[in-house]
Amino acid sequence: MLSNIKDKLNTALIVFWQSIKSFSKNDGSSVAASLAYYSLFAMIPLVLLLFFTLSFFITSSETVMQRITMLISQFIPYYSDTILTEVYTLAEHKGIWGLISMATLLWTSMPLMSTLRTAFFDIFKVEEKPSFLKANLLDLGVILLTLALLIGISFADVAFKKILIVEGNTFFYGIASFCLTAAIMMVFYLSFIPAKVSFSYIIAGSVLTTFLWGVIRPVFGLLLSYNPQYGIAFGSLKALFIIIIWIYYSFSVLLFGTEVIANLRRKDVLLIRGLFHGKPGKHAERALRKLKKKFGRSYSAGEIIFNEDEKGSEMFYIISGRVRLIKKGQTLKIMQKGEYFGEMALLLGTPRTTSSIAEENDTALILITPENFETLLKEDAKIAILLLKELATRLKNTNEMLC
Repeated sequence: MLSNIKDKLNTALIVFWQSIKSFSKNDGSSVAASLAYYSLFAMIPLVLLLFFTLSFFITSSETVMQRITMLISQFIPYYSDTILTEVYTLAEHKGIWGLISMATLLWTSMPLMSTLRTAFFDIFKVEEKPSFLKANLLDLGVILLTLALLIGISFADVAFKKILIVEGNTFFYGIASFCLTAAIMMVFYLSFIPAKVSFSYIIAGSVLTTFLWGVIRPVFGLLLSYNPQYGIAFGSLKALFIIIIWIYYSFSVLLFGTEVIANLRRKDVLLIRGLFHGKPGKHAERALRKLKKKFGRSYSAGEIIFNEDEKGSEMFYIISGRVRLIKKGQTLKIMQKGEYFGEMALLLGTPRTTSSIAEENDTALILITPENFETLLKEDAKIAILLLKELATRLKNTNEMLC
């Protein structure tokens, strides 16, 4: 039991650390800055669309503005009154609610969704991207879904305040708000993630994103309270500057949560990667133990691993013992601990070119599937180079034997 807990904690640490590295590698800070820039143009149109949509459910304009004020204050807590003033002024112009104006408001929000979708494709290393028409329909659908979620939040928040705040105690209201925000993040991730991902990973990423967002909010508030001159260099645009900075931090947290989900999805690959890099230490031992539990195969001396001309699509990595490779009854090589074999059938999809037999008792192998191997090569160029060098060496040795 204690060993399982340690293994899970070790995996969590590996995933978290790898997420930090992949966030930097994917230039998450620059992507967050781009998203903050597009948000600057999409923010007012989205809030106006929200105002228009809420008007169908709430007849009083004052109540509508109260709901919008609550939402803006929750998601953009600093200088939100600047946004609300602009929205209220624009909302009073009835001409804005024409069909063409509504279509323009929707179109203005599309670049934000398109940039965010592209960021998700890059994080999940998905090469096949949707067509122009499908991409725009997806972006439109996400905008409508976002509006629906914001409407749901506005009604849920009112209900939570009435039910859960008892005699000024906001503890249960805070828990409910956290759960609601995490649930919204789950829906958001489900809408954008372009690959098949376990729902448990999405839950983990959503909870982490909500937690980090809850942490940076008071930290940013403290920065503003202890440094009231922050952004003063922008003069009358100070409020706009602070809003953009807050949105930038928010998108950074969102993208980091996406990295965590992506790395949870490929956590097996992260463990397998350690085999090829051969880094010693306690973390490596725990990772190896987890790999043995999930992908390990044990053989006794003389036991056949696979036969020549047999179908197979996996390769094997030796973690203990030795393996003899045989072709047409002749021994080609005895593989040692730390070496791998069977990659030809994996790479080419052809039958096995040799037979393999365990040389010693307790010969332990790690089985590497085509899916894990493909992801490994895509994300780690060093391993691809190591594999090419090994294949070249084996080809050279084979030529020397033939000569």
